[in-house]
Amino acid sequence: MKKIPKFVIPVTISAIIFLLAGLLTGTNPYFGGTLNSGDILDQYLSFFQYLHHILLGNLSDFSYSFANGLGGSMAGNWGYYLLSPLNFVVLLFPAAKVNLAIYTIILLKIMIASGSFYFFAKSIKKVPESWAMGLGVAYSLSAYVLSYFGNLMWLDAIAFLPFIVYGLLKIIKGNFSILYVIFLAITIVANYYTAYMVCVFLGAFFIYQAFLEFTNWKAFWKSARLFIISSFTAGLISCIASVPTFFNLLENKLNYHLLVTPIQTKLLLSVLPANFLFAGNRLLIPLVYIGTLATLFLIAFFFNSSIALKQRIASAVFLLFLFSGLFSTKIYLLWHGGQPPQFYPFRYAFIIVFTIAYLATISATTIQISKKRDSYIYNACFAVLILIYLLVSRKLLVIETNTVIATIVVFILAVILFNLYLHKLIKPKWLALFIILDIFANTYYSYSKISKNVTPYNPYTEQTAALLSKLPSSAKNQRLDKSFLINNDRSDSYLLNYHGVSVFTSNNSIQISALGGLLGLPSRGYYTFYSTGTQLTDAFYGLKTFIKTNRPSDFKGFYNYGLRNDLIGSKIWYQDKENTAYQTQGFPLAFAGYRVNNLNLKENEPLSNQAKILNALTKNHYTYFSKAISAQETSDNMTLSHEKKQLILKQIKPQKSVVTFSYKAKPNTSGYILMDPSLMSWADYNDKLSAVDKITLNGQAFRTTPVSLQPIGVHVPANGKVVLKLYFRENITQKSIIDPKLYLLNQKALAQVIKIAKARRMRINIWRGNLVSGNVKIKDGQALITTFPYTKGWSATANGKPVKIKKVLNSFIALDLPAGNYKIVLRNEMPGFKLGIAISLIGIILLAIEVYFFKKRKS
Repeated sequence: MKKIPKFVIPVTISAIIFLLAGLLTGTNPYFGGTLNSGDILDQYLSFFQYLHHILLGNLSDFSYSFANGLGGSMAGNWGYYLLSPLNFVVLLFPAAKVNLAIYTIILLKIMIASGSFYFFAKSIKKVPESWAMGLGVAYSLSAYVLSYFGNLMWLDAIAFLPFIVYGLLKIIKGNFSILYVIFLAITIVANYYTAYMVCVFLGAFFIYQAFLEFTNWKAFWKSARLFIISSFTAGLISCIASVPTFFNLLENKLNYHLLVTPIQTKLLLSVLPANFLFAGNRLLIPLVYIGTLATLFLIAFFFNSSIALKQRIASAVFLLFLFSGLFSTKIYLLWHGGQPPQFYPFRYAFIIVFTIAYLATISATTIQISKKRDSYIYNACFAVLILIYLLVSRKLLVIETNTVIATIVVFILAVILFNLYLHKLIKPKWLALFIILDIFANTYYSYSKISKNVTPYNPYTEQTAALLSKLPSSAKNQRLDKSFLINNDRSDSYLLNYHGVSVFTSNNSIQISALGGLLGLPSRGYYTFYSTGTQLTDAFYGLKTFIKTNRPSDFKGFYNYGLRNDLIGSKIWYQDKENTAYQTQGFPLAFAGYRVNNLNLKENEPLSNQAKILNALTKNHYTYFSKAISAQETSDNMTLSHEKKQLILKQIKPQKSVVTFSYKAKPNTSGYILMDPSLMSWADYNDKLSAVDKITLNGQAFRTTPVSLQPIGVHVPANGKVVLKLYFRENITQKSIIDPKLYLLNQKALAQVIKIAKARRMRINIWRGNLVSGNVKIKDGQALITTFPYTKGWSATANGKPVKIKKVLNSFIALDLPAGNYKIVLRNEMPGFKLGIAISLIGIILLAIEVYFFKKRKS
């Protein structure tokens, strides 16, 4: 019977720890737990449903998908989220179990990371087998992985980095490494973002290691040429993914700059020691914890006289370079490709984790007492670390007492074991056992802190899918959206394969999001959420159905936003005890209208902006809203005063307050109250940041999101009274908000403009991701207007002849055509995809030549 390969041991241990910790903390979906890490609930479950659709043959949505909000290029989403080679695991699971598929993919990446670091560590001279195994487990379940495993597209770089560096070390010694080329290419394909960080690291690591290995310039230039050629080859092979992604980034992400929070170096350095010790899982600082023993051996590395002074100094400089993001905002941005990370800072920290594991491995292999004072130096450094943690980091981070005690206990045990090993009183296997137990404890601790306030994925998916299945097919032949979501995932259109408006992806069209914000939607940067649409935005976006629910947010992941009471009285597609699917009236997907771009849309004037767009596209001058109706304002604990468009509220006593706005309006009409975004919050974890405990409209509690001035749908009852109440928290001593005015909707004017647009519609024959075709009549001065966004890759023909694509509202596809009847065909091909394939083939041929050349040269 053959022996089990030794790499299986750390791989198995990592898997057991991950699965067992998840089981014990309720985060293992194999046993009924719910995944809740990173953006897994907000984005990736939906993206993997999209992947499932594509892999099962829905290839028309490969390059451009109408499930991507109003429609959008998918190249960036493929390059960022979906190209990991392990993602094909999704085919092994039914669509309803995609959460299990994702968990399995995460598990496999963790196992590969454990095995790959073990493989790498074993290549270092004199490394004990058990220590390589222990650090393999620690590397695969570092604090970075534990905190970010939900962003599973980042894990490929962690899993493959040890293979890449192993190959790079061979290159530095003057040997060609096919392992380096292949795994670097896979890493770039899997996720361009972390691959960028890896490439920066590899360049620095080459200089660092080449300096240590330097013998003469001839040998250096030989290895440098080999490094450049190998890296270039890997880059060529990856072009099938990187070229289309780059074209997409040029259109979107690289043209959008988020606000940057400056790096606070002094604070970061003061609290950093906490993340080098047990329970070091604080997200605001680099996640570098891979076991207390690894930290101790890292410190010892720089005082270990068995290691050449040159190597220690070079390693210190190299490590300082990796930590450079703590010292400068510009360098921090450089590490992240020029874009400031949102919510997950120091994303490049996984390369610091690898370097710590690498240096700790060398340290444990070479450490010995050459002088009696060595032991005192090591322990003095350890004492300084724990003192900084206790006196500075603990207080600044407000770490709870139980965690501090646990950290001290683990630290003391680690120091004892370190000294026993230093004096050769124990074998390396005891160090490995301790670091494995340490990692298991930290994994359990990390997962126990994960919020359980989430809705189980499968029931929500099944219930929502069942709801949509009850709608007639005609309700879904245009766009559909809704007021509720699960765990802030605004991409249910991916999940359930329908055409919507809401979307959340870091490769979203910035122009479309900005336009949505000007129209009063919670829409900014990378997302659009259609919770506060109006009947005018229903018309503009071509919405056929809007689903609202009376199910309240239950603070377990299900959230009901907006109100849309303006739809009361509209026709209903379907209704049950909890849900109502309204029949909304929208413009056609494409129609003969008028191309406009510069409408001078203004911030905080959403209703005016909506009216401008509808009139401009149809060349009309309808008035869609009444003049502002002011409320009678009263409060039980605040003085109220007006200053321009602002309402100033000042607390009288330090207690909760209620402000009431009473409106009188025409009975049985619809309208909108413009609500200041500072009164709102995203979800339960942000509730305390809101100024109010609750908001009610005619006694009905509701919530919306803290993004843009939003119109809240109102139905004026038969008594003509509308009452808005704001329940302020007791800590709100003074506040200024935009005065909430009521605007009634002119239903007749809206119906007339919709009728005009429908009469000019393009009769659609085909509507899918890469192809839209139909017939339309164009009159003098008109253009074909569409309500789906333009991206590079679209081409158009009219009656078989190519037509140049223009834009309407600086965002959507439009065609300028002479008067006449036309058969329109719009096609989409992913920009750069064919070019990327061609370059990748060249890269593969080049790799084959290199393998042949270096193999022949070696023989």
